[in-house]
Amino acid sequence: MTVRRLLLVLVLVTLVVLLKPRVVWQEFSRMWAQRETILRLLVTVVGLYLLYGLYTIWSTGVFR
Repeated sequence: MTVRRLLLVLVLVTLVVLLKPRVVWQEFSRMWAQRETILRLLVTVVGLYLLYGLYTIWSTGVFR
């Protein structure tokens, strides 16, 4: 990611927070309330990705 793109994203996020602070706070509160569900989902996805990687390594013959 270039510095220009990163700066653009930061400016856009700042504008959204400044223009609609109540909406941003409500969304943050909703996400914080569901943090356990989000964490479980992320752990499951990363675990499946790692298992797929191990399967790929095994199928290429590295572990045989």
